[in-house]
Amino acid sequence: MNVNKIKYNIARFMQGRYGYDQFNNFIILLSLFFAFLNMFIHHDIMVVISYCLLFYAVFRMLSKNIWDRQKENFAYLDYTKGIRQHGNVFKRNLKDKEYKYFLCPNCKQMVRVPRGKGNIEIKCPKCQHKFDRKS
Repeated sequence: MNVNKIKYNIARFMQGRYGYDQFNNFIILLSLFFAFLNMFIHHDIMVVISYCLLFYAVFRMLSKNIWDRQKENFAYLDYTKGIRQHGNVFKRNLKDKEYKYFLCPNCKQMVRVPRGKGNIEIKCPKCQHKFDRKS
């Protein structure tokens, strides 16, 4: 059996199934965390939790109930929105040496200002809220 035939069979099997998303990524990382923790604690419950999480991730990937899996993913994304926004600001501040990025305290819009201007008053372009930050 050649490689193209295997790829075709896998693609055909996955048709109509949910697949992989951000929530599955979190579940798998959490499972790996419990497996890593088990290396130091050596407790059977850690292994059980790790395997249960992996089983749930595979169940979600192979599920044909796409609507429920999307609702779970949207709930996860909504719950982690603030953490992801702050992470994006942090990454941009590390990469960009010319500008500094902030989140508006009112509407959470990302605002870009030039670096090295000292304490400045920033006006959010979305909600017009003014706030002071050091660039």
